[in-house]
Amino acid sequence: MNPETELRDRLHSVADRAGHPSTDGRDLARSVAGRTEDRRRRQRNLLAAAGCVVLLGIAVPRLVDGGPQEAGPASGAVSEVTGGAGAAAAVVDVFSEPTRGSLADDRAFLDGVRALPWTEEPPLRAADGTVLHYLPEPPVESRRVVFAGDVPGGRWALVVGWTTDAPAEAAGLPPGVVPTDALAAAWFTGPPGASVDQMTLGSGPNSVANDWPAALTDPRTGTLVVVAAPGDEVQVSHRPLIDEEGTTSRQWRQVDTGDGVAVTRISPVPRSYDASTSFRVLRDGRIEARDAPWSLYAEDLGGEPAIEYLRGQPAELGEQAARYAAENVLRELGLSGSQVRIAAQWTGSVPAGGSDQAALVTVTLPSGAVVVTAQWLMPERPDGSSMGAFCGQAVQPAGPPAERRVHAVACEVVDTTSGAPMRTSLVVVAPPEVALIRTYDGDRRFLADHSAVDGVLVAPMPLGTETVEAVTAGGVTLGRVDVLGHAVDFGD
Repeated sequence: MNPETELRDRLHSVADRAGHPSTDGRDLARSVAGRTEDRRRRQRNLLAAAGCVVLLGIAVPRLVDGGPQEAGPASGAVSEVTGGAGAAAAVVDVFSEPTRGSLADDRAFLDGVRALPWTEEPPLRAADGTVLHYLPEPPVESRRVVFAGDVPGGRWALVVGWTTDAPAEAAGLPPGVVPTDALAAAWFTGPPGASVDQMTLGSGPNSVANDWPAALTDPRTGTLVVVAAPGDEVQVSHRPLIDEEGTTSRQWRQVDTGDGVAVTRISPVPRSYDASTSFRVLRDGRIEARDAPWSLYAEDLGGEPAIEYLRGQPAELGEQAARYAAENVLRELGLSGSQVRIAAQWTGSVPAGGSDQAALVTVTLPSGAVVVTAQWLMPERPDGSSMGAFCGQAVQPAGPPAERRVHAVACEVVDTTSGAPMRTSLVVVAPPEVALIRTYDGDRRFLADHSAVDGVLVAPMPLGTETVEAVTAGGVTLGRVDVLGHAVDFGD
């Protein structure tokens, strides 16, 4: 078994132990960001999208190297990493080591942090009362302080514990909820020199695997802490780079590591949540893990990005969908709104005439490449909750302006009580002179003709649709394009 196959097998094993998600979406960074924002704003948004997985409260590792292209080393970057050889590496329990960090010998501080409360809110429920997500607070006696120390700009601590080391009643589980058998982790943070009572829950709790590293970053200061196994090396990448061909790469640099812990700094992130940073852990010269750190939430950072609405000012819900879509791209790429051009090519109802709103947004990057993304939202319900999803996303090479391109996406509206798909709308946004949209299946067989108004089509999606063709009123075809997929490689 080669090293890449071995590591992928381990990733599958970690995912199997994590279990199946309760809702859908794109990736861990966004799901954690969304849950953190919703907690801060006292909202609970259920994210669901066909074909993509969001794990609420489940830490799932990113893909290992070998898929996306890697950029050559930057100044001060590490030398090439080899795959290694030999027998499969033994599983290492990252969290079983004695407490690490500059405060590892401060027994009073460790005891105090271990007893801090974890949970902030009751279980996340669907409209019918079904519990969608609930991670009970591990009993104090089951917890361990893995890291405690002073870091640039503050004082941080990582605490882990098993959620099933006490009866359901003692764990505070609501009646009828089966306890989750999971190792959970939470990061606590405070100002420089903080006492225990100044430490607050910074990120988490979330389920973790005991053989997978944990990390946290602060978008305000750029502080990053990675907790791996003693002897491991750590490399970090601030953000993905997308060139004019639409190809994504990363530059990596090795950081100082002591006893398996890296305390370092990257450039501060101009967003309220850091979803662009990535780290990887090397053991005996080969890549053992690669992931995105959890992030603190900085509500005062970033601000709302400036968006051009090319087809007129949208309804409030459509404007909100456009903001969500744009903000997601900026977070993934670690960019500010001033570094890109953001345009809502269209906002409107899905399905046509309905109360739900969708937005198709393009983000033109400094290289000229274009990120296309689409989001839909349902109106807020009486209890303050809402539901939405990413319909699709793609990275396109530099070329014609985004508004002169043809974009096609499938927006699937789901049942608010069960999360089951109800209906799928095909949304095509093309230049205004386009009057006809033709749909084709994966074998390039014609399916149907649809009339477009001002270059826009919103219609029930013909079964099997994979590509569309846009035709002007004068009969000129603008070519065929694929329906946007859900998975985009942002370098991970």
